[in-house]
Amino acid sequence: MQNAEQRVIPATHELCLAVAKATVRKPTSSGMSIAMHVGDHLADRLAEELMAMLIQVIPAAITDTISADLMPGADKIAGFLGMDRRTVYHLAQTGKIPVFRMGNTICARKSTILRWIADQESRASGGTASMS
Repeated sequence: MQNAEQRVIPATHELCLAVAKATVRKPTSSGMSIAMHVGDHLADRLAEELMAMLIQVIPAAITDTISADLMPGADKIAGFLGMDRRTVYHLAQTGKIPVFRMGNTICARKSTILRWIADQESRASGGTASMS
């Protein structure tokens, strides 16, 4: 049976290691890093320990973020946009709104919709979106 670290996606492993190393080597308020205080060998061991802890937390954080961003179903998309579900289906069918399908379910990401709205505003104002 594999432990959690062995099941981690390589990119997540690399991210956790980079964060851990940067944390150990970042200067503190005194101007010295932990690595300067304890030496390179111990700093590397601390970074490995921190990486192992981060690996336990980061996949859940990524999953939580994705689930908070995902809107499965026309009703959720419609609620987010303040329109009825038939309009969402029409806009999706005509390619006028950024959606995708998971099986038979129409889905959208809040972050993608918000970027799309900002792009629409920018185009409407000739590239100079205003807040008024």
